[in-house]
Amino acid sequence: MVLTSFGLKNVPSNVVLLIEEDIGDVKSVFFRKISSDALKLGKKVHYISTRSSEKDIIEELNIPATQDHKERLTVIGNFSDPISLLDMCYRRHKLCIRLYGEGAGPLHNIADADVCVIDMFSSLFIHEDVEVISETIEALIRISREANITFLLSADIGILPERAEKILRSMVDGVIQFRTEYAGGKINRYINIPKMKGSIPLNKMIAYNVTSQGITMDNRERVG
Repeated sequence: MVLTSFGLKNVPSNVVLLIEEDIGDVKSVFFRKISSDALKLGKKVHYISTRSSEKDIIEELNIPATQDHKERLTVIGNFSDPISLLDMCYRRHKLCIRLYGEGAGPLHNIADADVCVIDMFSSLFIHEDVEVISETIEALIRISREANITFLLSADIGILPERAEKILRSMVDGVIQFRTEYAGGKINRYINIPKMKGSIPLNKMIAYNVTSQGITMDNRERVG
Protein backbone atom coordinates (compact mmCIF):
# COMPACT_ATOMS: atom_id res chain seq x y z
CA MET A 1 0.00 0.00 0.00
CA VAL A 2 0.89 3.68 -0.17
CA LEU A 3 1.95 3.55 3.50
CA THR A 4 5.30 2.09 2.44
CA SER A 5 6.20 5.37 0.73
CA PHE A 6 5.94 7.03 4.14
CA GLY A 7 8.57 4.70 5.56
CA LEU A 8 5.98 2.39 7.15
CA LYS A 9 6.72 -1.15 6.03
CA ASN A 10 5.50 -3.32 8.89
CA VAL A 11 1.93 -2.14 9.44
CA PRO A 12 -0.32 -5.19 10.08
CA SER A 13 -3.36 -5.75 7.87
CA ASN A 14 -5.80 -6.05 10.78
CA VAL A 15 -5.69 -2.49 12.11
CA VAL A 16 -7.93 0.55 12.59
CA LEU A 17 -6.26 3.75 11.38
CA LEU A 18 -7.43 7.33 11.91
CA ILE A 19 -6.64 9.76 9.07
CA GLU A 20 -6.89 13.38 10.22
CA GLU A 21 -6.63 16.69 8.39
CA ASP A 22 -6.75 20.26 9.67
CA ILE A 23 -8.25 21.69 6.47
CA GLY A 24 -8.70 20.43 2.92
CA ASP A 25 -9.47 17.10 1.28
CA VAL A 26 -6.09 15.43 0.88
CA LYS A 27 -7.29 12.48 2.94
CA SER A 28 -9.74 11.57 0.17
CA VAL A 29 -6.87 11.55 -2.34
CA PHE A 30 -5.04 9.27 0.10
CA PHE A 31 -8.06 6.94 0.37
CA ARG A 32 -8.43 6.69 -3.40
CA LYS A 33 -4.75 5.73 -3.70
CA ILE A 34 -5.07 3.12 -0.96
CA SER A 35 -8.24 1.69 -2.54
CA SER A 36 -6.92 1.53 -6.11
CA ASP A 37 -3.66 -0.08 -4.95
CA ALA A 38 -5.60 -2.67 -2.93
CA LEU A 39 -7.80 -3.52 -5.92
CA LYS A 40 -4.75 -3.94 -8.15
CA LEU A 41 -3.42 -6.44 -5.61
CA GLY A 42 -6.63 -8.45 -5.86
CA LYS A 43 -8.03 -7.33 -2.51
CA LYS A 44 -11.66 -6.54 -1.71
CA VAL A 45 -12.46 -2.91 -0.89
CA HIS A 46 -15.51 -1.53 0.91
CA TYR A 47 -15.73 2.28 0.44
CA ILE A 48 -18.28 4.23 2.49
CA SER A 49 -18.55 7.98 1.81
CA THR A 50 -20.71 10.55 3.56
CA ARG A 51 -19.87 13.26 1.01
CA SER A 52 -19.75 11.71 -2.47
CA SER A 53 -22.08 9.61 -4.58
CA GLU A 54 -21.29 6.07 -5.63
CA LYS A 55 -20.85 7.24 -9.24
CA ASP A 56 -18.36 9.98 -8.28
CA ILE A 57 -16.25 7.64 -6.14
CA ILE A 58 -16.02 5.00 -8.85
CA GLU A 59 -14.99 7.66 -11.39
CA GLU A 60 -12.37 9.10 -9.01
CA LEU A 61 -10.88 5.66 -8.35
CA ASN A 62 -10.24 5.42 -12.10
CA ILE A 63 -10.14 1.63 -12.15
CA PRO A 64 -10.83 -0.64 -15.13
CA ALA A 65 -14.54 -1.38 -15.56
CA THR A 66 -13.98 -5.13 -15.49
CA GLN A 67 -16.26 -7.66 -13.85
CA ASP A 68 -13.41 -8.69 -11.56
CA HIS A 69 -13.01 -5.17 -10.19
CA LYS A 70 -16.76 -4.75 -9.79
CA GLU A 71 -16.96 -7.92 -7.73
CA ARG A 72 -14.18 -6.78 -5.41
CA LEU A 73 -15.35 -3.18 -4.92
CA THR A 74 -18.39 -2.21 -2.85
CA VAL A 75 -19.24 1.50 -2.73
CA ILE A 76 -21.86 3.15 -0.53
CA GLY A 77 -22.23 6.81 -1.46
CA ASN A 78 -23.96 9.67 0.37
CA PHE A 79 -24.01 7.54 3.53
CA SER A 80 -25.67 9.30 6.46
CA ASP A 81 -26.99 6.49 8.65
CA PRO A 82 -24.82 5.99 11.74
CA ILE A 83 -27.45 3.61 13.15
CA SER A 84 -26.76 1.16 10.32
CA LEU A 85 -23.03 1.40 11.05
CA LEU A 86 -23.62 0.91 14.76
CA ASP A 87 -25.82 -2.12 14.09
CA MET A 88 -23.02 -3.64 12.03
CA CYS A 89 -20.47 -2.91 14.75
CA TYR A 90 -22.49 -4.27 17.64
CA ARG A 91 -24.05 -7.30 15.96
CA ARG A 92 -21.76 -7.74 12.97
CA HIS A 93 -23.75 -8.11 9.79
CA LYS A 94 -26.42 -10.47 11.15
CA LEU A 95 -28.83 -7.66 12.03
CA CYS A 96 -28.58 -6.13 8.55
CA ILE A 97 -29.42 -9.51 7.02
CA ARG A 98 -32.42 -9.83 9.32
CA LEU A 99 -33.63 -6.31 8.51
CA TYR A 100 -32.99 -6.18 4.78
CA GLY A 101 -32.77 -9.81 3.72
CA GLU A 102 -29.81 -11.82 2.51
CA GLY A 103 -27.55 -9.68 0.31
CA ALA A 104 -29.70 -6.54 0.60
CA GLY A 105 -28.30 -4.68 3.60
CA PRO A 106 -25.78 -2.01 2.57
CA LEU A 107 -23.28 -3.11 5.22
CA HIS A 108 -24.04 -6.83 5.24
CA ASN A 109 -20.79 -7.89 3.55
CA ILE A 110 -18.36 -5.53 5.26
CA ALA A 111 -16.69 -8.47 7.04
CA ASP A 112 -15.72 -9.87 3.63
CA ALA A 113 -13.55 -6.85 2.78
CA ASP A 114 -9.77 -6.59 3.09
CA VAL A 115 -9.88 -2.78 3.27
CA CYS A 116 -12.78 -0.66 4.54
CA VAL A 117 -12.78 3.13 4.13
CA ILE A 118 -15.22 5.29 6.12
CA ASP A 119 -14.98 8.89 4.89
CA MET A 120 -16.01 10.95 6.87
CA PHE A 121 -16.20 8.93 10.05
CA SER A 122 -16.27 11.97 12.35
CA SER A 123 -19.28 13.57 10.62
CA LEU A 124 -21.41 10.53 11.49
CA PHE A 125 -20.85 11.10 15.21
CA ILE A 126 -21.09 14.89 15.58
CA HIS A 127 -24.22 14.58 17.72
CA GLU A 128 -23.29 11.36 19.53
CA ASP A 129 -21.91 10.94 23.05
CA VAL A 130 -18.26 10.07 23.58
CA GLU A 131 -19.31 6.68 24.94
CA VAL A 132 -20.99 5.81 21.63
CA ILE A 133 -17.87 6.79 19.69
CA SER A 134 -15.55 4.76 21.94
CA GLU A 135 -17.83 1.70 21.78
CA THR A 136 -17.89 1.97 17.98
CA ILE A 137 -14.08 2.06 17.82
CA GLU A 138 -13.87 -0.93 20.16
CA ALA A 139 -16.23 -2.84 17.87
CA LEU A 140 -14.27 -1.91 14.73
CA ILE A 141 -11.03 -3.04 16.38
CA ARG A 142 -12.63 -6.36 17.32
CA ILE A 143 -13.95 -6.87 13.78
CA SER A 144 -10.57 -5.94 12.26
CA ARG A 145 -8.87 -8.63 14.36
CA GLU A 146 -11.51 -11.30 13.72
CA ALA A 147 -11.92 -10.70 9.98
CA ASN A 148 -8.41 -9.37 9.17
CA ILE A 149 -9.68 -6.03 7.85
CA THR A 150 -7.86 -2.70 7.59
CA PHE A 151 -10.25 0.08 8.60
CA LEU A 152 -9.41 3.63 7.47
CA LEU A 153 -11.44 6.30 9.27
CA SER A 154 -11.26 9.97 8.30
CA ALA A 155 -11.77 13.01 10.52
CA ASP A 156 -11.49 16.76 10.13
CA ILE A 157 -9.66 18.09 13.18
CA GLY A 158 -12.02 20.16 15.32
CA ILE A 159 -15.27 18.55 14.14
CA LEU A 160 -15.62 16.46 17.28
CA PRO A 161 -15.14 17.76 20.84
CA GLU A 162 -11.51 17.78 22.00
CA ARG A 163 -12.07 14.95 24.50
CA ALA A 164 -13.65 12.77 21.81
CA GLU A 165 -10.72 13.44 19.46
CA LYS A 166 -8.19 12.47 22.14
CA ILE A 167 -10.07 9.26 22.92
CA LEU A 168 -10.20 8.39 19.21
CA ARG A 169 -6.44 8.86 18.83
CA SER A 170 -5.68 6.82 21.93
CA MET A 171 -7.87 3.88 20.91
CA VAL A 172 -6.99 3.37 17.23
CA ASP A 173 -3.93 1.42 16.10
CA GLY A 174 -2.44 4.29 14.13
CA VAL A 175 -2.87 8.00 13.42
CA ILE A 176 -1.89 9.78 10.20
CA GLN A 177 -2.30 13.57 10.16
CA PHE A 178 -2.20 15.74 7.03
CA ARG A 179 -1.14 19.21 8.15
CA THR A 180 -0.84 22.53 6.32
CA GLU A 181 1.44 25.41 7.31
CA TYR A 182 1.48 28.91 5.82
CA ALA A 183 4.83 30.72 5.83
CA GLY A 184 6.09 33.64 3.74
CA GLY A 185 3.28 33.39 1.23
CA LYS A 186 3.95 29.68 0.71
CA ILE A 187 1.90 26.64 1.58
CA ASN A 188 3.85 23.79 3.13
CA ARG A 189 2.18 20.41 3.51
CA TYR A 190 3.34 17.78 5.98
CA ILE A 191 2.36 14.30 7.09
CA ASN A 192 2.65 13.59 10.81
CA ILE A 193 2.41 10.00 12.05
CA PRO A 194 2.40 10.16 15.88
CA LYS A 195 1.58 6.47 16.32
CA MET A 196 1.44 3.37 14.15
CA LYS A 197 1.17 -0.25 15.21
CA GLY A 198 4.10 -2.32 13.98
CA SER A 199 6.31 0.68 13.18
CA ILE A 200 8.82 2.77 15.10
CA PRO A 201 7.64 6.41 15.41
CA LEU A 202 9.16 8.65 12.73
CA ASN A 203 11.63 11.30 13.87
CA LYS A 204 10.13 14.11 11.79
CA MET A 205 7.15 15.08 9.71
CA ILE A 206 7.16 14.15 6.01
CA ALA A 207 6.82 16.93 3.43
CA TYR A 208 4.54 16.13 0.50
CA ASN A 209 2.89 17.62 -2.57
CA VAL A 210 -0.49 16.95 -4.14
CA THR A 211 -0.43 16.53 -7.92
CA SER A 212 -2.71 15.11 -10.60
CA GLN A 213 -0.99 11.79 -9.88
CA GLY A 214 -1.93 11.91 -6.21
CA ILE A 215 0.32 12.38 -3.17
CA THR A 216 4.07 12.56 -3.78
CA MET A 217 6.79 12.84 -1.17
CA ASP A 218 8.86 16.05 -1.20
CA ASN A 219 12.43 15.08 -0.28
CA ARG A 220 13.77 18.63 -0.31
CA GLU A 221 14.80 20.10 3.03
CA ARG A 222 12.51 22.97 3.99
CA VAL A 223 14.19 26.17 5.16
CA GLY A 224 12.28 28.70 7.27
